[in-house]
Amino acid sequence: MKNFLQPLSIYFVWSPANNKFVKPLIDYCLELLLRDVERPFSRSMNLPIFYRTSNSSEVPSLIEKTSQKVMIFVFLSKDIIANEAWCSYIENLPAGEDIHIIPIAMDPTAFKISGVIKNKNQIRAFDFAVDFLKEYLFISIAHEIYRWTLNETEKEIKVGKDKAIKLFISHAKDRGSGFKLATELKKTIDNSSMNNFFDAADIAQGYDFETEIINHIKDSTLISIHSDTYSSRYWCQRELISAKELNRPIIVVDTLQDFEDRRFPYAANVPGVHVHIADRLNEEDVLKILNVALLETVRFFYSQRLLTIYQEMGWFNKDAIICSRPPDISDLNNLFDVHEGAIDRKNKEIIYPEPPLYSEELMFLFRLGIEMNTPLKLLTEAINPCRVGISVSEPSEIELIEIGQASFHLIQLSQDLARYFLSNGSTIIYGGDLQKNGFTEFIFKEAEAVQGRLQEKKITVENYTAWPIYLKSTEEYIDWVADYYHIAKIYQVEYAKDITDLLIDDKTFLGPTGTKNKFVWCECLTKMRTEMIRNSEIRIFAGGRLAGFKGKMPGVLEEFMISVKEQQPIFLLGGFGGVTAALCDSILNGDLVEELSLEWQLNNNYGLKEIYEYSKERNRDYFSDYDRVANIIKNIDLKNGLSKEDNTKLYKTQFSDEAIRLVFKGLRNLKFENKIKFEV
Repeated sequence: MKNFLQPLSIYFVWSPANNKFVKPLIDYCLELLLRDVERPFSRSMNLPIFYRTSNSSEVPSLIEKTSQKVMIFVFLSKDIIANEAWCSYIENLPAGEDIHIIPIAMDPTAFKISGVIKNKNQIRAFDFAVDFLKEYLFISIAHEIYRWTLNETEKEIKVGKDKAIKLFISHAKDRGSGFKLATELKKTIDNSSMNNFFDAADIAQGYDFETEIINHIKDSTLISIHSDTYSSRYWCQRELISAKELNRPIIVVDTLQDFEDRRFPYAANVPGVHVHIADRLNEEDVLKILNVALLETVRFFYSQRLLTIYQEMGWFNKDAIICSRPPDISDLNNLFDVHEGAIDRKNKEIIYPEPPLYSEELMFLFRLGIEMNTPLKLLTEAINPCRVGISVSEPSEIELIEIGQASFHLIQLSQDLARYFLSNGSTIIYGGDLQKNGFTEFIFKEAEAVQGRLQEKKITVENYTAWPIYLKSTEEYIDWVADYYHIAKIYQVEYAKDITDLLIDDKTFLGPTGTKNKFVWCECLTKMRTEMIRNSEIRIFAGGRLAGFKGKMPGVLEEFMISVKEQQPIFLLGGFGGVTAALCDSILNGDLVEELSLEWQLNNNYGLKEIYEYSKERNRDYFSDYDRVANIIKNIDLKNGLSKEDNTKLYKTQFSDEAIRLVFKGLRNLKFENKIKFEV
């Protein structure tokens, strides 16, 4: 059986000396290339993107080839050229036919670099207009992603202009707003350096449809400029229909000024952008349109590439039609044939990119006997609903940088896990503080979006909070409970009765200061975690802070120990760092890694030794917990339905879709049934 390999991974490499200038540029690119965590069901490509930078004078870890193709964008500046260690790191980046390095010159000294980058054409960022630096840089980066990875002519020997993104500008030629915009857009592209990235076609009136329109549209991204008269024009309709039939990327630019009597239906399920038409199209609007066109082109072909690989792996029917965007009425041509007055169904299944659409939106196709799924939605349908415990928390910023990630990797993972389990009727069980931009909030938002999409009213998330944390009942906390009352049940777990003598009373908040108070927190967190896990059926782990915790040991580590004791199926997603990665390394090595040892924990957590000493006075003896961790590692049985080979993949992968697929594969192999009914 073939091993799954992601089609693409992208790395941004930069020196910490350039953080102040470079990081905002990278963040801007990520906002466009990744799914918006604030909009759980947003359509986006969610490219696998990783970092290579550092927190110190040391260079980052090496880049390994874990996908079919690897793209490396290297930000070069005088700070790197003057640093021997960084120069050596960059000059010795991995090379190969499937590895593409793109230098980005932040100043002219970048051209002095040697090694694998020497003689490579560099993106000259220092030449870009300062006011629109991030926009021009994104266009350059996105164009390289398309040109090298996704261009349909990539197997041919073509370079430069031959691999530019071709744009077909569709507009009403009535001298109105659409005509004005099309003229200005093409003129701006043709008369600037952007003609290296875009080849814009605007066919003159009187063309022959077959020979000109089809030949241009069949390998272009269509920019449909919607003016007041656009949808009523025959040739505009033909251009849109042709782009849909030829399976081309499409964006809509809205220039509507007064009234449109009908919005043409073939413009459905494509991204749109609005611009105001004045005497002249300004640079900001040009960049806005081109950014959207680039994004949709890259998203369209990346989705196509990824779904094709899934199909080749046998993850869905080999005869299913692959759609690079959500299906609509235009796809009927691919599904049905008319023969001698009879309608024949050619295909009965469509696979389209994540996220799933509302079922009502697809009802007209369902009624025709057509099945429509996203790849991961197919997985969830094969698993019975269950009570899923998620132990996810963010490692330290230092460790995230060391593994080439940022907080968004774990946020997106937690949202993806929540989405697919909630979509199949499962309940998510999580223990976390109710705080702004925390994992609890992101999971709640995902649950709210899923509930709205499924049009169900049941409680889908259970959140557990320990005493005395919930006593800090601020206005913000009350807002939390009220805002998410419809999707979440918040359980307030009381303190353990044998520590009553250490409390003022059960209504007075006790801060985590001083050995005795910290011991109370340890006991209360353990009680909360035990109740939470006993009310779960499976447990999924990712991340986890190794130091700086409030309990008796790292929270994710303690939840792992309790889950093992309760004999639950356990899934360890080690590619996202933290405690989970340390557990995975320990299992693979057959012995505890240093970070999970008693000595390391005592040396790296101020005041922990005093808490442990006090625990012995209270007949607890926290010291012995680490002996139990070591014994668990040596005799581990995760009971998760995965083979040793699959678990090893799960320990290592940094790709969230691969990790989630492995989790569902394990549950499917277990033939998991919701056997236990909980009363909480």
